[in-house]
Amino acid sequence: MEKGRKVNGFYLVVLFLSLIIIVIGATVAYLTLAGKEEDDSTQIWTGTLSINYVDGKEIKAYDLYPIEEPKLGDTMFVYTKKFAVTSNGSLDQNIDLYIDITKNEFVSNHLRYSLYDASGNKMDTGGFPTTGKILVASNIFLKSGETKDFTILLWLMETKENQNNEQDCSFNGEFDIFANQIKYE
Repeated sequence: MEKGRKVNGFYLVVLFLSLIIIVIGATVAYLTLAGKEEDDSTQIWTGTLSINYVDGKEIKAYDLYPIEEPKLGDTMFVYTKKFAVTSNGSLDQNIDLYIDITKNEFVSNHLRYSLYDASGNKMDTGGFPTTGKILVASNIFLKSGETKDFTILLWLMETKENQNNEQDCSFNGEFDIFANQIKYE
């Protein structure tokens, strides 16, 4: 019986010493890594973005007449919406412009859009599905403190077919703008 207790005592001492060595090793590893961290090496940057809708946030198009694609500045049978996006923060960013369609009574893709920048350059053109969110422009660079102006045109596409079923139809949607901050190293 005496020999069994000595063997168990030996294993307890070995276990206790092993735990001490593990704790000392973990402490040394932690202090080594923590000691290598430089001052201000962990930084968090935040920025803000504001949107100025010249004539409101909502897009409400109605009383459209089928036409071919209009040009910037056309006013007959086209809906024009101007808006600006401003970076109020200290960060440069890339922005993505979406339109979230809440109501589209027109036939899918018969209601069309063209997006223009402040210089009058066409950035994108396409059609609206009956529901959902569509990307109209992506990866637009916006510097800290900068404002970018945009104009979007909406019109009913001329299909050369009877479009009487699209009389009295309406469209509602909103802009969704997402910013991704640029990380400089």
